[in-house]
Amino acid sequence: MEIPQLPFEFRHRIPLQIRFNDIDVFGHLNNAVYVQFMDMGKLSYFKQFMNGGFEHEPSVPVVADIHCTFYAPTYIDDKIECHTAVESISNSSLVLEQRIIGSDGSVKCCGRTVMVNIDVKTGASTPLSEEWRRALSAYEGREL
Repeated sequence: MEIPQLPFEFRHRIPLQIRFNDIDVFGHLNNAVYVQFMDMGKLSYFKQFMNGGFEHEPSVPVVADIHCTFYAPTYIDDKIECHTAVESISNSSLVLEQRIIGSDGSVKCCGRTVMVNIDVKTGASTPLSEEWRRALSAYEGREL
C-alpha cells in the first residue's frame, strides 16, 4: 500500500513514549494505541490556540470520524513522534491529518480525523469562530 502524499507539510510534531503495556502479544505497538497517540497530538496541537484549555471554551471540536492506515510495525525501543496538521475547515468541522513517524523517517501509521465543533452547553454543532479559522490558517501557513 502506498503512503499518500499530501500538498502541505506537518508543522506540529510531538515525541511519543512507548510503554511496556502498549505492546501486544506479537511484540509490536497495539493498533489501539496509535489512536491514543494521535489524541495526544490533537490535544497538543489545539492547546496552542486556547487560553487555559478546553474547559474555558464555549465550543470545542470533537471527533466525529477517524480512520487509521497502518504501514509498518512499531516496536518498544522505536523512537516515534506524532505529526499533526489541519487539512481543511468547513462551516462547523475540520479535517486533521496525522502521522506516526519513526526516527528514521518511516511512516508507521496515517490517521485522518473529522472533528465537529460543538457548543458545550447544548451539544449542537456550531460554526468554528473566525478567530480559530485565522489562527489555524496562520499556523498552517495556508488558507484553510
